[in-house]
Amino acid sequence: MTPDEALQIARPWALASLPVSGGEVGLYEFELGYVAWAKVPPSDPDRPPEVIGAPLAVIDKESGELSTWPSLSPQGVAELYELEMAARRRFPDDVRQVLTAAGWRSDRNVGARVTSWLDELYAATPGLDRRLPIFPVARRILDEFGGLSFRQLKQPGVATGGFDVQFWPTRGRVLADLFVEFAGDLGMPVFPLAWYEDGPSDIVAAADGRVFLLHEAGEFLIGANPDEAMTRLVRGERFAEVDDSGEVIA
Repeated sequence: MTPDEALQIARPWALASLPVSGGEVGLYEFELGYVAWAKVPPSDPDRPPEVIGAPLAVIDKESGELSTWPSLSPQGVAELYELEMAARRRFPDDVRQVLTAAGWRSDRNVGARVTSWLDELYAATPGLDRRLPIFPVARRILDEFGGLSFRQLKQPGVATGGFDVQFWPTRGRVLADLFVEFAGDLGMPVFPLAWYEDGPSDIVAAADGRVFLLHEAGEFLIGANPDEAMTRLVRGERFAEVDDSGEVIA
């Protein structure tokens, strides 16, 4: 997609959205596309401007698709578009919509809040930092998703799904003995990520990136990696039961 091709796409949009522009378009190029805006003739300095808060458009370089965006600077719109495209590459539309409504975005980072929670957690129970250490995978998940709360999607005719999920730090439920015992069974550290309404029960990450549900009915694998787990969790899909060593029971 060249700038001239982008202008060809943007001009009809500019004319339709702001006829006063006469189809004149400004263009800002960035890695994924072009930000376009309708050029409005200078207004009489003695009169209020004819247009306030006009939307902008993005023309995708690969597909040529035009989408409209809020009235921000072209650079600001480009940043929002890049974040949206990054989110689309990670999660399906239905999952992304639930997460976005809960406050997630692909550059979300609540690391300072997680650090404060961890400091309080470890200070309250001497020795817990050795029994239940935070490790890189769990820390990355909490930095990105920490504090989010959402209700799972519920598919018609499916018994699973429809429960509330609350990522730490939200509730004061850290069952250290349960997590340490499960870590011993797996042969690797685990760390709690979220409270799950059904049971209630607990969602934990293992040091190898797998995410499990520890439920009164047993232990279940939610996903082999964090993004797979988040997708299956949001969709309310059935989780696979695992044995004491974390292997899926056939």
